[in-house]
Amino acid sequence: MTSDLRSAGRRAVALAALLCGLSGVLFQPPVAIAGNTDRPGIPEAMAAGSIVVPDATNEVRLRVYTDPSPGAARVFNTFDVVGYGETLVQGPDGDGFRRWMAGSKAGASPHSVLVNGVGPELAVGAGPATIERAAGPGWHWVAFDAAGPYGRALTGYRRAVLFVEPDLFVIHDHLVGRDPARVAMLLHPPAATRVDPVWGDLRLELPKAGLTIQTPAARNRTHVWERVDPAADLVFPGTVAVRMSATNTTPVIDLLTVVAVHRAGTRRDGATKFLESNTAVGARIHRDGLPTLVAFRTGPMGGQASLTGFGFEGPVGVSVFRPKQRNVHPAN
Repeated sequence: MTSDLRSAGRRAVALAALLCGLSGVLFQPPVAIAGNTDRPGIPEAMAAGSIVVPDATNEVRLRVYTDPSPGAARVFNTFDVVGYGETLVQGPDGDGFRRWMAGSKAGASPHSVLVNGVGPELAVGAGPATIERAAGPGWHWVAFDAAGPYGRALTGYRRAVLFVEPDLFVIHDHLVGRDPARVAMLLHPPAATRVDPVWGDLRLELPKAGLTIQTPAARNRTHVWERVDPAADLVFPGTVAVRMSATNTTPVIDLLTVVAVHRAGTRRDGATKFLESNTAVGARIHRDGLPTLVAFRTGPMGGQASLTGFGFEGPVGVSVFRPKQRNVHPAN
């Protein structure tokens, strides 16, 4: 029953977005939802300390953990990626996290997002208060307020996850520091993951599926993944610790993480370029040679945001290039 309601909700969202389409971008205004609620028809709603995008029944899905308590089953603000029957990324489990922190050096952390080398302060009841969501044919977007546990270093932090069918995720971390800050991301993907020596991105191939993780940056910045801290692999068996550290220090940080999933043996060309304007950041992502443009608003709502001439009204804009099919008539 619940899955039927969720499917109906997704269809209703897509229809509403179709009716509200603007310049090829299909958008539904976001809805604020009280934290830790699970409402039928809203598959991205928080349930059991996590958010799933696009929903828990989809063959390719991303789950981000939102419970900031020290006793949580999974570590706050980490995420899982499941695709085509494989677990491609998994957030550190709570027991492993507690073992790690008990024996770690001061300031060390296995969290996915570190500010000045330090993760969030875990405390019961410090979780995100609201969720925003938008959707259109072929894409789903959800965002939540993650600033609370980072309160000492940040005045604002919104994490958003965009899913573009059939198997592309773009994570947008918008952070506002109390002072200029440096951000890093730490992941524990399966041990078979490797860092590409040329491009510096993450690549994984498993029997049924694989993925590529890229963190595109502006020309004057460098976002490269590297292998770190082999000791963590003993605490989190079957994984490899990797880190991406931004080279710039700034009070406002917009970090994009592009996660492209593929079936085994069918990896797509995934060239990615970081884009930014006065009102938005985003990326142009080439999949099989065809561009997908994703844009995230960085300022307050109201008026049109734009990125490389692409305008959108809501918090996010998506444009997927699809070539027109030529009509071929068989000879008589």
